[in-house]
Amino acid sequence: MRSSPAAVRPTTTSRRHGVMLRLVGAGVMFTVMADTTATTLAVGVLKYTPAGAGMPLGDLVWLTSAAFIPIAALLATAGRWADLFGRRRVLAVGLVVFVLGGIAAVTVESWSAVLAARAVQGAGAAAMIPASLGLLLGELPESQRRGAIALWSSASGLGCLLMQAGGGWLAAAVGWRALFVPDVVIGVLLLIACLGVPAGKRGNAKGVPDVLGAWLLAAGIAVIVLAISKAMEWGTDVLWLGLAALALIGGALAQARHHRLPAIDLALWRRPRFVWGWLATWGFGALSYGLLTVQPLYLLHLGYPMLEVAMWLTPTSVAVVVTSFLAGKLVKRVGAYGLIYAGSLLCGGACVLVMTQTGPTIWGLIASVVAGMGVGALAPGTSVATTLAAHPHQYASAVGAGTMARMVGGAVGVAVVSVVIDHPFMTGPFAGLAGALAMCVAISVLTGALALTKVTRLRPDPGDVMVKVPRRMLLELRMTLATVAAEADALLPVENRAPAADPHTGPHTGPHTGPHTGTHTDGVPRPRTAEPGPLAGTRGHTN
Repeated sequence: MRSSPAAVRPTTTSRRHGVMLRLVGAGVMFTVMADTTATTLAVGVLKYTPAGAGMPLGDLVWLTSAAFIPIAALLATAGRWADLFGRRRVLAVGLVVFVLGGIAAVTVESWSAVLAARAVQGAGAAAMIPASLGLLLGELPESQRRGAIALWSSASGLGCLLMQAGGGWLAAAVGWRALFVPDVVIGVLLLIACLGVPAGKRGNAKGVPDVLGAWLLAAGIAVIVLAISKAMEWGTDVLWLGLAALALIGGALAQARHHRLPAIDLALWRRPRFVWGWLATWGFGALSYGLLTVQPLYLLHLGYPMLEVAMWLTPTSVAVVVTSFLAGKLVKRVGAYGLIYAGSLLCGGACVLVMTQTGPTIWGLIASVVAGMGVGALAPGTSVATTLAAHPHQYASAVGAGTMARMVGGAVGVAVVSVVIDHPFMTGPFAGLAGALAMCVAISVLTGALALTKVTRLRPDPGDVMVKVPRRMLLELRMTLATVAAEADALLPVENRAPAADPHTGPHTGPHTGPHTGTHTDGVPRPRTAEPGPLAGTRGHTN
């Protein structure tokens, strides 16, 4: 029978919404990663041009950290807001804030105003990230969610690729501020595209989210990054910053315990699967953003112009995009932690290979491609490990908390790399850069060890549903079925009985009933007498 137009229309609408959801979700990650890549390129340009002359690298990298800190601190709160008040609404607000911050970053004059504008952009990105993936996971069928996560993650690699390919030209032709213009344009386009996506599900809870807890968390992360970046200059005085950071984060956790709508969803942290994923994602953030900072600095240190730097960086981003797509297909076979282990191994090996070179060589190019493959495997692996560890109603919160781990790790990784480059602990003409690569190797080893530990764990997580049947219970069940089969076979007419079982092929089982069972001293039920039937003489053994 031919379907009516009314029956076809919902399917067509659903497909159109699915396409728009994927485009907007991927566009958000594309924009955020392009913005991050723009800051790392801008730091390199400022380091080796008169515009940033005299400024230590530890101060320049705040161009990146100023955005990372609000992203990391507000992601969990924004994820809660998206779950409670509508994911499309929170996404649209985040896009507006992000675009306004980008316009300010391009137009303002003073360095402090630029950092403030970057912080505004970070706040907007904090709302965009969890709301976009929360829309994908909340509106798409379960069978399509893993693919959506893979697309969402691989889009970040594409954003990095295009910014590295075109950003060098922008910086060389116009200046470092022009690196933020594409993000503003794409943000406006995404804001228009939001009109074509469903509003998304929203919870029934009422009340005001924990804004104080979010600010305490942001301040705590900022103090940690400040302590790392100033550790060599301020000496033991940074210990006071460490105590202040602990107090601020402790205050945020206290707020989370008592607030009705906390900034941190503590229910997620009661799930061991999520904790493992969060730690792996933290390592991924420190490793990937550390490498993203070291690569352009290494090439610019050798005297390469920005256009050639972009050409050297492009193969890495291509490898990220391709590997992310393939890893999304393989995640069902090898598991999320299998991808994390493989990605950590590739990144660590690539860093070791680069440390053996004295300049850009074919081996250095191979190492950069391998590093891109490692990052491409880590991105979907960590996303799946954290997001799918949550319940469906916690998707946006899980995305926020997981991406918070990545951004906190990134902020710490960038700060550590800048300190090591400015204050090298190794010797040689590339002492600082070699030390930064050594730190990346250490992070990759720790992340890989964590993933390998998770892969080889025999004990299941408490949240997993598993039925454990001891061997003795299986033996009892086997003998009970054997007895029932014999009794039922004896009740059938002779011509309908099943043929006798071949002793070499084992007993024949079938649906049988009967009361004649006995219990031996080992507690296993067995047939009392050899009744007619194929299973009448079967005996169990409880060795």
